[in-house]
This record gives sequence, C-alpha cells and structure tokens, in this order.
Amino acid sequence: MSSKKAVLFEKFIEVRWSDCDANRHMRHTAYSDLCAHTRVCFLSDIGLGEVWTQEHNIGPVLFKEETEYKREVHMGEQLNITLETGEATGFTKSIQMVQHLYKEDGELAATHRCVVAWMDLSLRKIVQLPAQISANFVV
Repeated sequence: MSSKKAVLFEKFIEVRWSDCDANRHMRHTAYSDLCAHTRVCFLSDIGLGEVWTQEHNIGPVLFKEETEYKREVHMGEQLNITLETGEATGFTKSIQMVQHLYKEDGELAATHRCVVAWMDLSLRKIVQLPAQISANFVV
C-alpha cells in the first residue's frame, strides 16, 4: 500500500435525501455522483472547466471507477471529499484520481478511485493529457 498523497482539492458536501436509499443510508451510486461533482469542481478550479472544454473540444472520460465503503453515511451529514493523485496507470494518456470521503468526525467513510483520460470530442480518440493535469498527477 502506498503512502498518503498530498490533497490537491477538497469539497464539503451535505448528504441530501435524494442521496439515500431504503436502508436510510447513502446509496452506492451517490458516492460516485458526489465524487464526480468534486472532480468537476477540481477541474474547473485548475482551469479545465466547461469553457476550456468547449474551446479545446476535449473532455474527460472514465476508464475505470471503484468505491470501497468503510462506514455508513446518513442524510444531513456533511462530507469532506478530498482528491489526490493516484498510482501511475501504465498509460501516458491516463491518470488515476483517488478520493476519500470523510465524515464530520474525520472518520473515513469511503475511498473512491478512478482512471481518467481526455478525449477529442470530434475524433472520439484519446489525446495527450492537458498540461494542468500532467503538472499535478503521476503519469
């Protein structure tokens, strides 16, 4: 297991009623949704938001996504979702992002990992990583 990486970005999000399931805890797909929202906010924060995507006709695409659940999360709880660089993917045109979801007391609720690349939206082909990504992630 690798050592903890530096946090590149974090977002605090309240768990909504619509994030929960019949067991009265956060549903599995809500973890993915909240992590995706946090990643989009990170990309916007480093200059790779919607305007950049439109100007360059390039957008992020997921190759793999997985979540390891540690603790239940309930409606009304505040989560701190962090984003860190992950391990090298073995492919120079993709990166791994690791996100941790922490409860208000600091307890780890889940770890989410995904492999992301950037695609030319006209050619539908994977392209080189944007410079803002290469500067922050292990390639």
